[in-house]
Amino acid sequence: MKRIVVVMLGVLALACGRGGPDDQPTGSVDSAAWERARSLPPDVQAALDSGNAAFRRDDFAAAREHYLRATQLGPDQSAAWFGLSMAERQLGNVDAAEEAMRRVQALSPGASLVHPDTTDPPPDHP
Repeated sequence: MKRIVVVMLGVLALACGRGGPDDQPTGSVDSAAWERARSLPPDVQAALDSGNAAFRRDDFAAAREHYLRATQLGPDQSAAWFGLSMAERQLGNVDAAEEAMRRVQALSPGASLVHPDTTDPPPDHP
């Protein structure tokens, strides 16, 4: 679970326009999504930064509040919804996490990292 969280934080950092290696083909994200990520309003960026800092401290309740604020300030910002999804999942709020992820998917239709790959069925587990 910790590894998934680390990967999700990396995706969130990329979505927020912060540096880091591009682990997703650039062509898989539409240009409108890139523009939204590059032009985050300062108040949304501040809420995301505060959420990320709280998340790294394992203060998931505080992270949730910051990400929730970011979704209120920028309801069209997929990074805000992604952060909220991560925090909700860490708090055990699976339904809320999945709802937030559906918002991410709707806002970022070309982002392959947030859309499940349905081409191959999952392997059977004994």
